[in-house]
Amino acid sequence: MREENRKIETRWTDIAALIIGLALWRAFFVDGSTNLLGNFTPIGAIALFAGAKLSNRKIRYLLPMAVLLISDLLMVSETSGGFLYSGWMWTYLAFIITVFFGERISEMINFTTIFSASVASALTHWILADFGVWFGGGINILSGMPFEKTMQGLILCYSLGFPFFLKLAASTILYSFMIFGLHKFISRALEKRELALR
Repeated sequence: MREENRKIETRWTDIAALIIGLALWRAFFVDGSTNLLGNFTPIGAIALFAGAKLSNRKIRYLLPMAVLLISDLLMVSETSGGFLYSGWMWTYLAFIITVFFGERISEMINFTTIFSASVASALTHWILADFGVWFGGGINILSGMPFEKTMQGLILCYSLGFPFFLKLAASTILYSFMIFGLHKFISRALEKRELALR
C-alpha cells in the first residue's frame, strides 16, 4: 500500500537530471584526503533523494549505487587493492543504508527530516567506512603503520576520520536541501504550467 501511495510530482527525466547533475559535480571534485573538498560530496544527498522520491524500489537502490560506481571509476586512476579502493564495500553499504533513510522520510519531507536524515547518513558513513579502514589494515597517517587491532587503534582511526565526517555531514545537509528544494521548485512550476494550459 505504501508503495502505491508514493507520489512522484515530476517526470522521471526531471529527477534523473537533478541526480546526474550532482553526480557530475562529484566526479569533477576529487574525493581525496589531500583535496580541500575531500568528502564534500553530494552522493549522500543523491541517495536520500532517490530513497524518498523514486517509486520503483529497485531503481531507488540501484541508481545511487550506479552513480557512486561511475563517479568512483572516473576518479580512481590507481586502485589500492581490491575492486576500486581499499574498503570500498563499507562505503557502498553506508550509501545503501542512506537510501533506506530516504525511504523513511518519504511520507514527511520537511526541514527537520531532511536535516536528521542527512546527519544520520554522514554518521553511518563515518562509522562504517572508518571501521573498514581499521579492520582492513588501513595506514595510520601519524605513524605510517597499520592501525593496531585494538580498541585504542579503532578509536584513533575514528578520531582521524572525524574531520572528514564533518565535511560529509555539511555537504550532505547542503546538497540535500538543494536537491529537495529544486525538486519542489520544479514541481510547483510544472503544476502552474499545467493549470495555465487548462
